[in-house]
Amino acid sequence: MANYLDPLTFPIRGLRLMEASAGTGKTYTIGALYLRLVLGHGGKNGFPRPLMPPEILVVTFTNAATEELRNRIRNKLVEAAAFFRGEKCEDEFMNTLGHAFSQELWIEKAGILERAALWMDEAAIHTIHSWSNRMLRQYAFECGTPFDPELAPDEQELLEEAACDYWRSHFYNLPPEPLAELLALIKCNTPQALLEQIKPLLKGWANDDSPPQADPFVMLEERHQAILAARLEWSVDFETAMDRVKQAHADKVLNGNKFRGSSLKKWIDQLTAWVHENGPLPDEQTRLKFSLTGLTEGTNKGKIPPSHPAFDVFDRLNDILKQFEIDKALLIHAARKIGRRYAQQKEQQGLVDFDDLLTRLNHALQRPGNENLSKMIADQFPVAMIDEFQDTDPIQYAVFSRIYGHRPQTALLMIGDPKQAIYAFRGADIHTYLKARRDAGDKPYTLSANYRATEELVQSVNQMFGVANPYPEGPFLFRDRIPFEPVLAKGPKGQLVVKDQPSSGLHIWRLPQTEPISKTGPNGYLVKMGEAFAHEMVRLLNLAEQEPSRAGFRMTPHEPLKPLRPADMAILVRNGTEADIIRKALSKRGVRTVYLSDKASVFDSHEALQMLYLLRACASPGKERTLKAALATPILKQPLTHLDHLNRDEAAWEKEVERFRRYHSIWQYRGVLPMLQNLLQDFGVVWGLLATPGGERAATNFLHLAELLQTKSLEGNGAQGLIRWLEEQLQQHPAALTEQLLRLESDEERVRVITIHKSKGLQYPLVFLPFICSFRKTTAEDVVMAALCNEPGPIMGGDSPEAADIDTMDRERLAEDLRLLYVAVTRAQYACWMGIGVMGKARKAVEISTLHQSGFGYLLSAGEMITTRDLTAKLGFLKGDCPHITIEPLPEPRAEVYHPKDTADILMPARPFSAPVFRNWRITSYSGILKATADGSPGSAIEDQLREPGVVGAKDFSPLTVGAKDFSPKPSIHNFPRGPEPGTFLHGLLEWAADEGFGKVAHDRQWIQEQIEMRCHHSIWRNWVDALAQWFQGLLKTPFALPNQKRPMCLADLPPDRYQPELEFLFATHRVDTESLDHALNDGVLPGLERPPLQKVHLNGMLKGFIDLVFEFEGQYYVLDYKSNHLGESTCAYGSKALADAMLTHRYDLQYILYTLALHRLLKARLPHYRYQRDMGGAVYLFLRGVDPNQNGVYGHKPSPALIETLDRDFAGREEHP
Repeated sequence: MANYLDPLTFPIRGLRLMEASAGTGKTYTIGALYLRLVLGHGGKNGFPRPLMPPEILVVTFTNAATEELRNRIRNKLVEAAAFFRGEKCEDEFMNTLGHAFSQELWIEKAGILERAALWMDEAAIHTIHSWSNRMLRQYAFECGTPFDPELAPDEQELLEEAACDYWRSHFYNLPPEPLAELLALIKCNTPQALLEQIKPLLKGWANDDSPPQADPFVMLEERHQAILAARLEWSVDFETAMDRVKQAHADKVLNGNKFRGSSLKKWIDQLTAWVHENGPLPDEQTRLKFSLTGLTEGTNKGKIPPSHPAFDVFDRLNDILKQFEIDKALLIHAARKIGRRYAQQKEQQGLVDFDDLLTRLNHALQRPGNENLSKMIADQFPVAMIDEFQDTDPIQYAVFSRIYGHRPQTALLMIGDPKQAIYAFRGADIHTYLKARRDAGDKPYTLSANYRATEELVQSVNQMFGVANPYPEGPFLFRDRIPFEPVLAKGPKGQLVVKDQPSSGLHIWRLPQTEPISKTGPNGYLVKMGEAFAHEMVRLLNLAEQEPSRAGFRMTPHEPLKPLRPADMAILVRNGTEADIIRKALSKRGVRTVYLSDKASVFDSHEALQMLYLLRACASPGKERTLKAALATPILKQPLTHLDHLNRDEAAWEKEVERFRRYHSIWQYRGVLPMLQNLLQDFGVVWGLLATPGGERAATNFLHLAELLQTKSLEGNGAQGLIRWLEEQLQQHPAALTEQLLRLESDEERVRVITIHKSKGLQYPLVFLPFICSFRKTTAEDVVMAALCNEPGPIMGGDSPEAADIDTMDRERLAEDLRLLYVAVTRAQYACWMGIGVMGKARKAVEISTLHQSGFGYLLSAGEMITTRDLTAKLGFLKGDCPHITIEPLPEPRAEVYHPKDTADILMPARPFSAPVFRNWRITSYSGILKATADGSPGSAIEDQLREPGVVGAKDFSPLTVGAKDFSPKPSIHNFPRGPEPGTFLHGLLEWAADEGFGKVAHDRQWIQEQIEMRCHHSIWRNWVDALAQWFQGLLKTPFALPNQKRPMCLADLPPDRYQPELEFLFATHRVDTESLDHALNDGVLPGLERPPLQKVHLNGMLKGFIDLVFEFEGQYYVLDYKSNHLGESTCAYGSKALADAMLTHRYDLQYILYTLALHRLLKARLPHYRYQRDMGGAVYLFLRGVDPNQNGVYGHKPSPALIETLDRDFAGREEHP
């Protein structure tokens, strides 16, 4: 028999538990009890004396809830004061409360209530953590804590710092192969990803004092050595072992189902890569198949399995690997180290986090001899009301039990609903609630009436959960400890009316099926339900749009219908995947939605990257590349024709440069936010976005980012510092802080999509549960992780959880799913829709379904399997004789579109692009073309950046490993180390000289000497400083001949305004055939001499490169490239024949032809009346180690006009016209 709570007679003393089912007026009851405490009402059931707000502790779990409670209680006090001064009140409780006092006391009581209302700003209404913090500060001496502990502003930042420290100290020193194995085992490759994995373990393991666990890095080394030994044994006679398996497969010795041909090839490829190419260890399936055990199991009956010593190796290796639980050992090791490092950081900085607040208070209260602390807190707060008590944890309950237990002169009032305990992932513990229930006498008070939902819906929910009361384990798997008590309906009297008929309270839609279906996939449960529910919602909305409306709410029989709106609908889901499915289904039908549970960071949005491009351009408006990147961002919506026009019209380009220079000036003098506001206004960004589908989301993200940047800019790190900070946020993908979470773009006239967890405490007129049968079954890995989180202790290597352990944990999962189901259906006010289907698979006419493992399925069958044939009867059993539950086949979805009559036409989302895409479009380069010679496909420009300029496939010689001949007694440029790093060093010197001015540098030997000394970061290179300084000065002053010029020149004679170092080019390539290109080079450059052929590939996309130097001399323009190739021990080795051989061997002929073509195109665009024959000088290659006054080391050539014009047409994709 239920013990119903009457707020007027409820005893306010001792330990009391109140269970408030969904919608039964829990907040109202708290306010009523608060009134009684202030007025001193109740006699023997009241508190011994009246209390004021600072003496009544009210604890809840969110800041928003504290403010709501504070305002509700204040209003209640004001309303009661007015009543006691004679104003009429319809509230039955208030009238009864007033009559408990004589009329002579009413004015006095009104004054008490008014003083209490004025005192509400100091009311003790707190979250558990804010109250703990207050107690630690107030009783710092008794708690043994600092008097003014500082709350960590960002614990995530400290944790990430600790994780990065751990990563550096333990991962950076690992050799490549073990590191790769470890990252594969733990399935993460960044410190942030590791931190996310160990977060559930931190609380348990950081302070664990048990003996150290096995060192994962020692285990890793042992594992690695075992793998190396196995690979060595396999490599001894690999081909024979493979031949025997192949032969056994061909001879039908091996079972064709267990060793399919395609699978066998995949396994052999894995083994081959492992044995011969030092590839990764074959996966567990492959190792098992090629072990003697696997081959024996896969051999047909009566046949002899293939044998070879290598097969035994995998049996032994598999046994060894089972002994190592490196992934779990690493997680525990990391949790301990990172947790302790995090604690050290907090201690060093004098910080505490939220968990510290509660644990420190609990430790102080439980400390022997410190009983006075609990007495002082109880004296300060004689009454405590704990809201949402079902979400408590053992530490919180221990705190309040210590303060209020065994103190009859105090009161601890716990208010909650175990049926809504759904936050186990946050640490909430249903078993703690049940312990409190026992401590309170195991007979909690309950609230009897639902004030949220209509009678139809209340009766439907009563029926749905009531049918499970007779089950052996009850409706929530806790027998009578969490029963379901039917509630009365005292909610709204209105109804949802559709086509002039009142709607049922609960609509159960059954998927028509003859066998179980999968959960996912195009024909799976999720997609089918998503489409059907989206169709029904559109149907209802379109009915509401008719004139007169045919779908809406009617409060009384004679009232006109209030049309249904999208904002009246809420779709409750389990996760973001389900949200995406239903949102896409609604979007293509023209219904806008808003996802209220989005936890993504604004830095993960497309707008964040675009913002970075804009900031770079505004910080450096003179850089052409950054400005072009900014102008091309989708958020500025610049037409492609305009962008193309900027490439050809210098005046238009200069106008854009000036515009961004203005933004730069605004940023410098007024700040980043005013600058971005000007940019938004100039380009019409916000209005342009709002006119497009998804534009509200993009505009909200952009404005949000602008605010975050403005806040960060106050730290005073300047424009580049702000850009670096944004780059870091984009690269690291940190866990989103509250201020970084995606903001709600708009919820006006939108269907709400929200997770069940977040919907708790909210209500919606109509609720849709399309995926209510979806669940995630417990796995062995879940059990292991739960054990590691809850009970620190030794790792049992190789042991898997028992089936009973998995079943036990899955039972807890099912119990929480039942509570989630209860929360979901009780969010509705007028009607609720549920999508029911049987998931699973059928084998030989035997169904293996999983519906019974879901919360709703348990209500249907008490956990017994439900087949498609059983479903109709089970649903009928659940419905019983309740007239307000409707069971219908799932409607067939149609492509009906929502047409709201009072708004502008909603743009439908663009159709997805489904045409075949030509995949060979890429940006390539000279080196990328040469790479095609090796693998048949042009390399990318990104790959080219990883090579030494002008050297393809060069070996990476370290300066510490050069041969002995390089260390001759007298250092010179000829014995200076060779390879990419020395080559980059020499190029860097020339680039520096070009930037400073060749002539200026050439005449300052001391400056050259200092630069070389500074750049010689390898100690061994310092032997060459003097030699390099002498050589470099000589190089700059050495005259060399140019093609078609009578007078030689030297670099030192070039004025700075006559050259451009590191000139970048980028131009289109339209299906250029490299074979034809090669023929043209053979005929036009050093004809008759052999050179490595170019593979036949097609260049389609863009060609990019950087020319070392472009200069003008005597009215002609030249490309110049530096080469650091070593051809011999003196300049004599760099004669014309040797240079021709080097040019062709490395295909530098291709390089300078491309460079000449790029310069040709530039001059055509920039030089009035340009003529190739007159204005182009040609190409010069300086082989740096061999340049001397005798013209050694210098190669020059001017390609013929015909060759360049032909290539110009070919690259542009134009045909030659007669």
